[in-house]
Amino acid sequence: CMQTLTPTKRAPLLSNHVCSRLRGRTGFVLSSLMLLLALVADATQESTPNLGRHFAGMNHEHSSLEKQRLSTATSLPLLAAGKRDEADDGLKSILGNVKDFLLGGVAGAIASAAVFPIDLAKTRIQDQTIVAGEEVVYKNVLQTIGKVASEESVLGLYKGITPVLIGALPEGVLEIGTNDAVRKALAQRLGTSPSELPASAEVLAGSCAGFAQVVVTSPMERVKILQQVMGRKAASVSELVSQLGLRGMYQGSSACFLRDIPFAALYFSIYAQTRKSLQKLGGERNAAVDDLLAGLAAGVPAAAITTPFDVIKTRMQSCGVPEQGCAVTAPSIRGTAEELWREGGSRAFFKGISGRVGRIAPQMAICLAMFEALKTWTQL
Repeated sequence: CMQTLTPTKRAPLLSNHVCSRLRGRTGFVLSSLMLLLALVADATQESTPNLGRHFAGMNHEHSSLEKQRLSTATSLPLLAAGKRDEADDGLKSILGNVKDFLLGGVAGAIASAAVFPIDLAKTRIQDQTIVAGEEVVYKNVLQTIGKVASEESVLGLYKGITPVLIGALPEGVLEIGTNDAVRKALAQRLGTSPSELPASAEVLAGSCAGFAQVVVTSPMERVKILQQVMGRKAASVSELVSQLGLRGMYQGSSACFLRDIPFAALYFSIYAQTRKSLQKLGGERNAAVDDLLAGLAAGVPAAAITTPFDVIKTRMQSCGVPEQGCAVTAPSIRGTAEELWREGGSRAFFKGISGRVGRIAPQMAICLAMFEALKTWTQL
């Protein structure tokens, strides 16, 4: 019995008293059964830790998968919310640009109407052909305004304002709106605010604004100048548009580009830099006054420097009206410049400079002051 029931590490030896009673066949079966139970118990104890580790690993893997599932479920709404925020920001930016474009158009219409008599006087002075020995009809801005008012009535001072008012909204939209939109885009690209842009960026934004506005300015200026020059004899806007056609409406557009791109580049860059300088003075400042001062400071040099191009443009766009004496049958920049030089040398290129500066400087100052005021008002 002692030899049959060989002890193991975990199966204790049976006592001699028990072994002595296990005799015969029955005792052998019982002793074998007890040995089998002892071996099974030993195998079970050996495998239990492995099974525990196995089930523990399964539980850990399940826990990891559950955490990953919860993390994914939590992150998806956050990603969706982020996409919605980006879309909302993009929509707000688009709507903000549209609002700026519209406000620029309204401000431009108001400013153009305020100084229109000065513009008419400037056009009459630039358009007249000066012949040696003959009296000059239009001598200066004040004399011209008085002469037109007395001979053609006060309403005659506003002859040609209809195409200006029609074109003022899209012109202001394209000029001021483009300048504002390009400044914002450049500021975002340079990682700064629009108010901190360098002078070179301001010049680029202004050039883009000048280029964009010619699309509207050129045909509007063509009709306006014809009505201003012809006075009472001028046809209506619709009749002139019908007579000129699309090609005739854009006569002189090359001179418009030559004038408006450098003007806008100079004006908007000087305006921005002047406004920065005024803000650095500190103290309680009136934003509207600063806008007016900056507009005047920018308008005077920009208008004066580009006057020769404005004279060329006026002559090119007034050709076709017999009363004004244009000698160029097929107007071009070179042909018009040669004609002006024959009339009076270099001085001929600065005809009407007082009227141009006297109109442009206050017009742009009023326009930008109104634009800033409307922006502030619409944000309330």
